[in-house]
Amino acid sequence: MGAFIDVEDEPVTEEIPAVPETPVKDTGAKYIVLPILFEMLLLGILFLKNRTASLNYLYALIPLLLATTFIGIYVYNREGNMKMFMCMACLTSLGTALQVLIDQVYNPISSFSLIKMIIGIVIAIIFIAIYSLFRKALDYSITLYIMMLISAAIYVVLLFAGTDPNGYGTSAWIRLGSITIQLTDITKVSAVLFYASLFSPRAARTEKQVLWLSNIFFLLNLIGSLLIRELGSFFILFFLHLSILYIFMRHGKKKRTYLIVIFCAVVFAVIMVFVLYHMMHDGAAEGTLNHFQSLLWPIVLKAYQRFSVTANINLDPNGAGYQLLQGKKALWMSGLFGNTVNFHAIPVAESDMAFISLCNGFGFVFGFLSIACFWRIMVSASELSREYLLKSRTEAIVVYGAAVLIFLQAMLVILGSCNVIPFTGLPIPFLSRGGTYQTIVFCFAGLLLHMSEKDIKEGGDRDDESQSTEQETEDGSKNAEIQA
Repeated sequence: MGAFIDVEDEPVTEEIPAVPETPVKDTGAKYIVLPILFEMLLLGILFLKNRTASLNYLYALIPLLLATTFIGIYVYNREGNMKMFMCMACLTSLGTALQVLIDQVYNPISSFSLIKMIIGIVIAIIFIAIYSLFRKALDYSITLYIMMLISAAIYVVLLFAGTDPNGYGTSAWIRLGSITIQLTDITKVSAVLFYASLFSPRAARTEKQVLWLSNIFFLLNLIGSLLIRELGSFFILFFLHLSILYIFMRHGKKKRTYLIVIFCAVVFAVIMVFVLYHMMHDGAAEGTLNHFQSLLWPIVLKAYQRFSVTANINLDPNGAGYQLLQGKKALWMSGLFGNTVNFHAIPVAESDMAFISLCNGFGFVFGFLSIACFWRIMVSASELSREYLLKSRTEAIVVYGAAVLIFLQAMLVILGSCNVIPFTGLPIPFLSRGGTYQTIVFCFAGLLLHMSEKDIKEGGDRDDESQSTEQETEDGSKNAEIQA
């Protein structure tokens, strides 16, 4: 009686789990705006330094802004590497500003051509558009031998028809009417495609085959470079050869032995340069060298001068050391924002000594900025190559090779022009003048941006798929033998 009271049950409400908000990924739209602002900043700096140079840069600014905007938006929409794009765009605009300033201040041999730069960008866009055809060809075994033949044909053409328009002592150019083309730059492209095809999983080459084929290609470039006396480009190909074998070849006794032998051979070759120089110097002065020694002497002399001048820049201040001595003076007189004493006597300011001209004209701030951009490109490309390595060694080598040929050549020339290492006399990517090489640089840069796109990284075949198929075939044959 009243002891029990009915209590209404509270309605049970189901708790709806909170849906976590997906963070919006910033793919880097700001990396389009920053290069545009940087290009406008360069216009203001040039206006303060040289009015004529600023006017010439203004003509180039319109296509630069259009290219930066449209290419940047394309890479942004394809979720490519925007940091790498920003560095490439800044280096291109900085190189353009430097070249128009050089025309007005440093008395170069030739004049900067905006048309050549635009043609180089257009050729790079066409190259990227048809790259898929090149990529399919890398899986065929015959591609490797085609790259060998292309490199050999280039050296043969240069040996018999090569010219030296700049007086560098090397026949690395060929003249077609009023146009000169540096064919040795094309050997760098064939080298990247050669090594990519060498490690193609469909070829399934053994370590012994990889070493034999890579050594044949290496010796081909060595002999060709010696015949045309172009050692600068060979140093780039030599490092590319060693680094690719060290990184992408599987660890083993053959690999370690080979790398040790190559290291010892390099040390022996450097020693022999000094020995041969002292043995042949008197004979060369007296004109008593035999035919073989006469062929060998220019190579020995050039290599000896590179090393000796680096060790003692005052050894030949009016000859082999003149270019580096003038560059050293220009660096001494450069401030944070350029020299203020009007010292502009820099030899080959538009090409070999472009970094010295950059520091002298714009200051150490922009010199270090260019080095930082090159470093950022190499870091981003290395990360991209590592991503591809988990999927396809062929793609990874293409990315790595393109990045190395940009970064390594830039560092070799910069350090050489600062007299830290032997001077190679090569152009600097993005900064130096030269139609052939800058076109190839734009092709490599576009290739890196193309390979960084999300759809490209996620598509394609995988190495492990072909390897697993081969493994299943081998296991099946072994089981059949056991059952028999």
